[in-house]
Amino acid sequence: MKKGGNWLYIILGIIIILAAYYFGNIWWNRDVVSIKTAVVTRGTIEAVVSSSGIVDAPVYELGTKMGGKIESLNVNEGESVKKGDLLAKFDNYEQASNDFDRTKQLFDEGAASKQSLDAARTIFEASRIIAPNHGIVAKINYREGETVVPGQPVIIVVNYDESWVEAQIDEIDIANVKIGDKVNITSDVYPDKIYDGQIYWIAPLAELRKVGGRVKMDEESYVFPCKIKFLGGHEELKVNMSVNVDVATKRSDNALLVPREAIVSKDDSSYVFKITNNHVKETKIEIGIRSYSSVEALSGLTEGDLVAVSNSSKLKDKGRIKIER
Repeated sequence: MKKGGNWLYIILGIIIILAAYYFGNIWWNRDVVSIKTAVVTRGTIEAVVSSSGIVDAPVYELGTKMGGKIESLNVNEGESVKKGDLLAKFDNYEQASNDFDRTKQLFDEGAASKQSLDAARTIFEASRIIAPNHGIVAKINYREGETVVPGQPVIIVVNYDESWVEAQIDEIDIANVKIGDKVNITSDVYPDKIYDGQIYWIAPLAELRKVGGRVKMDEESYVFPCKIKFLGGHEELKVNMSVNVDVATKRSDNALLVPREAIVSKDDSSYVFKITNNHVKETKIEIGIRSYSSVEALSGLTEGDLVAVSNSSKLKDKGRIKIER
């Protein structure tokens, strides 16, 4: 009986020791904060101004001021045309052509007036449709034998080779944007493609923001329209297609890069918590360029430093931490 009692005391003692160790460990680590970390690296960083935009291009709505019946169409929708191509003829084309040639000959011989020549030229030009520039036939509104209403477009040609993007830059960002800035253009339709562009025009006056081509009346925010030319292939992007625009306003190629999650603001200054021997040191840094994911550290850090990127609100200078793996 006495021997069994000894075992009971031994087991009880072990339980007390384990409990003391468990609760003592909790007490000892009560101020330890679990964090995730990132390494300060060197690389390229760009300051970016983002905006939405619309693809635009020269659109030629071709018709005639006089109207008439279409005798022949020489193109189909989707076909490429060159400047000067004869796209369509009206039923008075042959007569108008002969009259113009005869009047021009008489004018050259001094037997016809300039007024007569101009009148014959006007009728001749109205008897046909000529491509004013190269492009793609986007739409044909009439068929052979149909009568065209004066002033109505018969053929619509779009010149995608000279297309551009029109974007709206917020007035708060316009001071950082200038003509010549390089631009990345993306589209939700083609998420894996990036198109290169460059700003070539910025409006001198601000205007109210437009959504779908109309002023958004419930939002009095001013923007500066700008135009962006494409610097490479962009055949997939069609007129009136929505795109996203990122303007690179500044760039540094050998910057110390710190994740944005590591930055803590206090008293109008920026800090990070640098890790040393399972402790953190509150470190003031000077920030240069800012991007969506990183900032440039101009002072306070060196390449290879380890910084906290989570639970920053729970950290304090010289506090103990546990790094999550």
